[in-house]
Amino acid sequence: MTIITPNYYKKFKCIADKCKHSCCIGWEIEIDDVTAQKYKAVTGDFSSRLNDNIDFGESPFFKLDKNERCPFLNQNGLCDIITNLGEDMLCQICTDHPRFRNYYGDYEEIGLGMTCEAATEIILTSAEKTTFNIPSDALEMPLINFREKLFNVLQDRTISVDNRVDKMLALVDAKLPNNDWYGIFSGLERLDNAWDEYLVRIKDGIDTTADTALDIAYEQLLVYLIYRHFLDVQYDEMLKERVLFAALIYKVAKKMNVSNTLPELIEIARLYSSEIEYSDENINVLLSYLEN
Repeated sequence: MTIITPNYYKKFKCIADKCKHSCCIGWEIEIDDVTAQKYKAVTGDFSSRLNDNIDFGESPFFKLDKNERCPFLNQNGLCDIITNLGEDMLCQICTDHPRFRNYYGDYEEIGLGMTCEAATEIILTSAEKTTFNIPSDALEMPLINFREKLFNVLQDRTISVDNRVDKMLALVDAKLPNNDWYGIFSGLERLDNAWDEYLVRIKDGIDTTADTALDIAYEQLLVYLIYRHFLDVQYDEMLKERVLFAALIYKVAKKMNVSNTLPELIEIARLYSSEIEYSDENINVLLSYLEN
């Protein structure tokens, strides 16, 4: 299988104890069967701690503490499994995070998810255009070929990002519906109350002024959204809706970024990813409101 990645992919490195929003807090972490067997085979003092803090039932998982922290995340923000057993003893989810994988034919596409603050910073602060190591034969496949056209439109730096989004929507003959997006987003499944503070900012709509100061960062956000979500058209045939989804998130993020600063945009993108991208239910609700 041929693996496709964005050009920034290898820049990622977990910042561990420097992370302000640890992926080891607030998420139920399932353990794959292979790793569960490794944990069962551990001997010595650490074995009792593994047994006490893992549910080895039909679908093994780490038992979060009362503060929803992984029981192996120590007070220094480091993983006790790594410090005691080594990095190769992490379960598959912990090894992969924040990477995501999509499959199309004989191709596996891997990217960095924006729920991770370090990954989001890498993506949104990059000045160079995002490129992908897509083989020439893959570019002949209809969906990948069309996605490439979307990338070309979104990366046309001779015009503003607002105009690029308009051109992208024109390619699919679509227009964002004038829905009550505040009400729709507020009704979605929620993880972090901090998201509420940003949702209030779209209460009067998602139209924004045409400020171009952060155009490159918004370009990177849009390219990320199309790369991560567009090829799911192969499963649901919602081509227009998935293009509209990228436009919607862009407009929502831009309206939320009242300070018009890169640090605030990074935090908005991180929260969006945590709140929306990791919930199929939330994505499907938004897609349903984008149906044409």
